[in-house]
Amino acid sequence: MDFKELGLIFEKIPIELNYGLKINQVLTLADVHSLLHEPGENAIYILPDNTEIDLNSLSVMVSPVYSSVYELYLIERSSSVELAIHKIAAENLMGKKRFKKGGYIFFPAVSDAHSFSAFVELIAHLRSPKGCPWDRKQTHASLRTTLLEETYEVLEAIDEKDMNSLKEELGDLLLQIVLQSQIASEEGVFTIHSVIEGIYKKIVFRHPHIFKDWKVKGAEEVIKNWEILKAQERSDKNRKPINHLLDSIPKSLPALSLAQKYQERAARVGFDWTDIAPVIEKIEEEIGEFKNAPDMTSRERELGDLLFAMVNLIRWYGLDAESVLRQMNERFRKRFNFIEENAAAQGRKITDLSLAEMDEIWEKAKHI
Repeated sequence: MDFKELGLIFEKIPIELNYGLKINQVLTLADVHSLLHEPGENAIYILPDNTEIDLNSLSVMVSPVYSSVYELYLIERSSSVELAIHKIAAENLMGKKRFKKGGYIFFPAVSDAHSFSAFVELIAHLRSPKGCPWDRKQTHASLRTTLLEETYEVLEAIDEKDMNSLKEELGDLLLQIVLQSQIASEEGVFTIHSVIEGIYKKIVFRHPHIFKDWKVKGAEEVIKNWEILKAQERSDKNRKPINHLLDSIPKSLPALSLAQKYQERAARVGFDWTDIAPVIEKIEEEIGEFKNAPDMTSRERELGDLLFAMVNLIRWYGLDAESVLRQMNERFRKRFNFIEENAAAQGRKITDLSLAEMDEIWEKAKHI
């Protein structure tokens, strides 16, 4: 790296050093699928002699991170002392370009609001003595409900296919993760960076068919290997062994999700029907047992069996039981609202309608 040459570049290009500077070898871009810097920091990639850059591939990496009008710099060394600097909008990155005598690609920082490290600092500031009284008093336990609520709001955005809401709700969920990590950091337990390190290593370890030389025939074998590797992780970390296959699934999951998780885990080791016919027969069997139940305790038990069998049918169709019911809940809400709106349009309250009238409007709502 010629730092004198770097100085010449920044005499000609405005740079806000408050946003730092990251230096990378551009050769690394050939084998990666995202940029190796945050948009909230300045970054320069060094181009060795005879480097050919696929600008289309670079555009694919730049577009999701920056706006189409964002401008970066292609800096071409035209001689040992001369640099040709080309300012180019992200939307105009097309074709290929060869840098015969090397050069640089420079990405100016956009703002702190785009930086993960700046966001971590923001949350740390809120927890500091100069920060927010509410944030400072939070604990892992006090944030538990909020974490759960934010998770469900993410799911709701997914169900509604609302990408703007999904972006916002993922931000709210990220806030909870960073805040939990900041509290742990203050306690000297772990940091957000060790959280990232842990999941990074776990993903690499559990994908030996990608990062090592393991051979797999398909997704089912990947899942089977996943369970083997999870058990090995626990052994390597001297964690208390899990005596039963289902014990590692959190019991605090919603009941439908827990039922489906249990069934999926059991199916991985072969405890499953070979085709869908007996799955449907099982539902019919459970309905019959419910009808013949002699008392309320037995009915409750048989209803549980019936629900569990229904979850199994949903799983067999490759669907998610929790999502299926959430979608039905939303359909019910909209249809019931439609009944109320129709009553109001007639100058009546919903309580003024007979069951037959409500049922008639309900049928209309199903076709809207």
